[in-house]
Amino acid sequence: MTAVKSLAVLVLASVVLATHALIFKDCGSVYGKVRSVAVSGCETSNTCILKSGSSANFTVVFTSLEDTDTTKASVHGIIAGIPMPFPLPQSDACQNSGLVCPLSNGQNYTYTASIPISPAYPKIKVLVKWELQEVHGKDLFCIEIPAAIL
Repeated sequence: MTAVKSLAVLVLASVVLATHALIFKDCGSVYGKVRSVAVSGCETSNTCILKSGSSANFTVVFTSLEDTDTTKASVHGIIAGIPMPFPLPQSDACQNSGLVCPLSNGQNYTYTASIPISPAYPKIKVLVKWELQEVHGKDLFCIEIPAAIL
């Protein structure tokens, strides 16, 4: 196979993998509209595998439906119906997340975050609930992703 054909196959394969949609549920994005969700390593599975001792990188593209000066991220692992908080290195979503605050109504934004998967976490299936809230606690987005910590 020539180098050009190899490159074409590689580009096509990466486009196919990149277009595979991560399974997620919108759980109450009243003040925003989720456009897309991506999690590193979760492109080809119905359950996102979170590897112990590594970090998971999240990207959410959304449209804000409200003007807001500040935003706060909150993550919970829901196990047997009970939400357990996941500590974030940075809960202020206006810092080191790709967002430049204030956010404006009708504008599209890309939020990124990395969450460490501690080796102390149990090896278990979990529903990850990720919320981005405006100053009054209203969800700009709320997503749930089926996952497993391994």
